[in-house]
Amino acid sequence: MAIRGEEERQSALEIGTSRVLAVLLPLFEIAAIAHATYVVVYLICVAYLMHPSSSLREDGILPRNSTGVGLLFLYCLFLFLFLVTYMRLLQVIWTDPGVVPLGDPSWDKRSAPTKYFEQYDSYICDHTGMPIWCEECHNWKPDRTHHDSHTGRCIRKMDHFCPWAGGIISETTFKFFIQFLFYGFVYTGYLLGVIAYFLAESSRMANLRPVHWIVALAFAALFFLFTFGMFMTTFYNLSLNYTTVEVMQRGRIHHIAMHGKPRTTSTPTSPLSEVTLSPSRTYFVVETDGTDHPWDLGPAANMKSVMGHSILEWLIPLKMSPCASHTNAVGEFEWAHSVRALRR
Repeated sequence: MAIRGEEERQSALEIGTSRVLAVLLPLFEIAAIAHATYVVVYLICVAYLMHPSSSLREDGILPRNSTGVGLLFLYCLFLFLFLVTYMRLLQVIWTDPGVVPLGDPSWDKRSAPTKYFEQYDSYICDHTGMPIWCEECHNWKPDRTHHDSHTGRCIRKMDHFCPWAGGIISETTFKFFIQFLFYGFVYTGYLLGVIAYFLAESSRMANLRPVHWIVALAFAALFFLFTFGMFMTTFYNLSLNYTTVEVMQRGRIHHIAMHGKPRTTSTPTSPLSEVTLSPSRTYFVVETDGTDHPWDLGPAANMKSVMGHSILEWLIPLKMSPCASHTNAVGEFEWAHSVRALRR
């Protein structure tokens, strides 16, 4: 009991720390952006390139107005794209993070209504054919839903809890998170290149190494490596239609309840069991072999299901992901070819 109590206290401490970081880290990012803006806009573009001091001119650093204006324009463009995407991500995290409603505390697996699942011809289930139950939320879990310990709620298509982004990355925020990472590494990469070039020039020609420039360069390098690495990892998972949670569960065998009439002859994919949710909705349970991901549609279709069907949807943080609509009666998410073969 003492060990269990200690584990619970440790878990509560970790959750509390994550929640605090989810508030503090975005504020730190904003402060870092403000400092970088001061360095690039004023110290480099204005005071160094467009209006260098007399001492800089004596060292051969002459006014370069066109260069300063061009760099200033590009900086404002990349900063605008990054901030708009970041604000959109935060807005969705705060207003629609993909939380599953709490059930009635009196419900259990025998009494909870299953009407939500009856609208679909197939869904993820346990070996008896019943949907997956969450003891803490007293409700069923829709497909690809996971219980998040940080929020204490079930989250649809949960990817992970990201304190840098300010909260949960899920089916509603995954698209904007990828855009945030993309514009983040473009913005910080631009910062890194501009500051590094002119820091090297001022060091060579005037023997100057301004502290503000060095600090901004260090943060730009740190955030560039972070956002680029996260973008490549996340985009790779997207191409396979995996969330971070599902990557950790890779190879897992899934039970799938399917509405329809099973074959009368025995086959390797004969139903394991049968369950009736309502007089008109009887489902038969089959299982995957663990080698195929049930929602892998192929790289192109996987990416379109999250990012959208046009280049503008990929680049502009406006529309929600198509996969979040759940309008297909066959399943909450479109099934992979291997699952469609099981249905046939």
